[in-house]
Amino acid sequence: MLPRTLKARSRATDTTLQRHASFFDDDGDRGVGLGECTRGLKALGLPNGVAEVAALVIVAGLSMQTSGSLLAMNVDVDKVQKGKHDGDTEILDKQGRFDARRFEKTFGARSIVDRNGDKAFTATELTGMISANRESLAGYVAATAEWLLLLALAADTKAVEGGRTVPALSVARIKSFYDGTLFYKLAKERAQDSRRRLRRLGST
Repeated sequence: MLPRTLKARSRATDTTLQRHASFFDDDGDRGVGLGECTRGLKALGLPNGVAEVAALVIVAGLSMQTSGSLLAMNVDVDKVQKGKHDGDTEILDKQGRFDARRFEKTFGARSIVDRNGDKAFTATELTGMISANRESLAGYVAATAEWLLLLALAADTKAVEGGRTVPALSVARIKSFYDGTLFYKLAKERAQDSRRRLRRLGST
């Protein structure tokens, strides 16, 4: 199993979308199977049971789109851009490359999504963005699931909404998601937290 680092798992020529997919490629064969996807989701913080179900949904959908067969149950990293759904932000272009201008328009200083200008993006703001981009029901459902899962796993700040404090994603956090480095950062953070917990248990 390759070390779960960007340098070990991706290639210098990879698009940002391929960097995302490479995170799950344990053996470096440029394909992601069900077991690999499950292990990657657990490394990001999904609990047992939830990780298996999420992996099944992800691999089944992307296997058909990237490998041309549902039976293959394998995501082709080199063709992962074929799995892009309608209604997304287009911050990753059709080839899966990062578009800095689109990112700035959506999440930058004059963000069309950040309603109160606090540079923190909540579930309400993100679902509003998803609704504005909606083209089909399938694309809408996929985008909603992706963003709410990202918020659950990667929220790194707080925001006040309707008098309540709610979890949110910072601009930097979202940018690291789009540039293909976030999964590696999250996995490292989770591994470090686990080691600290084990050390505390060992000292009691």
